[in-house]
Amino acid sequence: MGAGIEAVDEMLRDRLLIMVNDQLAIDVLPYIPVRTGGLVLTGAAAPVRCREIRNARPETTVVMDQGSHTQQIATTDAPFGLKTNYGWRDLDLAGLNEILDGQRDNKASYAVTPTCFIPADQVGDASVLKAVIRQANHLRRGDTVVLLPCSWRWLRRSSLPDLAEQIRSCRHPVALIMQADGDPLERDQASEGLRQLCRSCPRLVLWRTDLAAFDAMAHGALGAAVGASAVLRHGVAPRPDSGGGGHKPFPVVLVRRLLRYHRVATLQDWFAHVDPWTCDCAVCAGAALTRFTDSDADVLRALLHTVCELYSLHEELDATLPGDDRIGWWRQQLTDAREYHRLLSSQTDTEVSFPKVLQAWRRWSPPALPTRGKHRTQDHSGPS
Repeated sequence: MGAGIEAVDEMLRDRLLIMVNDQLAIDVLPYIPVRTGGLVLTGAAAPVRCREIRNARPETTVVMDQGSHTQQIATTDAPFGLKTNYGWRDLDLAGLNEILDGQRDNKASYAVTPTCFIPADQVGDASVLKAVIRQANHLRRGDTVVLLPCSWRWLRRSSLPDLAEQIRSCRHPVALIMQADGDPLERDQASEGLRQLCRSCPRLVLWRTDLAAFDAMAHGALGAAVGASAVLRHGVAPRPDSGGGGHKPFPVVLVRRLLRYHRVATLQDWFAHVDPWTCDCAVCAGAALTRFTDSDADVLRALLHTVCELYSLHEELDATLPGDDRIGWWRQQLTDAREYHRLLSSQTDTEVSFPKVLQAWRRWSPPALPTRGKHRTQDHSGPS
């Protein structure tokens, strides 16, 4: 299990992971390409499920997100922590190593830090963010990705340089989660800021996201993890006492031509009087996208359709050279999506608006952020 920093970087490079609750992992697994895909498991049984999958398919990349960022806010004294059967546990360096060792003992491909939520910087000193990176840099191990679950406000111009500086100073790859009520990239300056961050931080992974994964990788991000369900497609504010449950999932599909997720009920309304669009993925095999009901089986099939479409899109990205070629490919996808929105409006006699975030992605990209002062070269050595 001796993954080193270089090995972790290579496991992340251009890889699209699917973040999924442990209960659905086995269903999703057959649709995960070994070379370019993988799973991020959430939920209480994630360690057990990780071990089961890796025992059955040792070549598959499987890691865990233990969800500390959904439970607790980070402080300078306690940036890492974990909910246990005995209550909340703040983690010092020894405790953090113990948790990371536990992930690896359960055969995770690499370890992911249980980082608590990093709120917006109110006083301008980035002290909590610095505490996360400082403690992570004390980890003398080469098998770890540092999770940074941040408020979307870190992408604003006033905070972005501090965020970039800390990510650059980390001796481990960094997985960034952006939190907001709704889509974080619809907030002012967020989309532009994330692009600058991806251009500036070559060891950055976008985590718990949606189609922003493709914009990020086109602009230099190392890899990405896309949520299988809406709640896993962006960060959430910590809710320590939330029991969850009580919500019945409804079918949502990725309509690749539109580069959008949609409720099937919306598609059924659009195509009520015309032939619906079909899909040729392995799950749909030419069937209509409107066919899914709210039964558990159809909700799952809709999810599997979306996984297939994500990897179909990713296969094209992976076939392009990083840099201008990849950015050009992505811009063409966005141009095509705009035309499909117009076509859909014409076919269905319905006004289908082109989403704000897709409009933002069609704009030209800002340059990388300048390095601030003398920047210490990252230590890429293995464990000491």
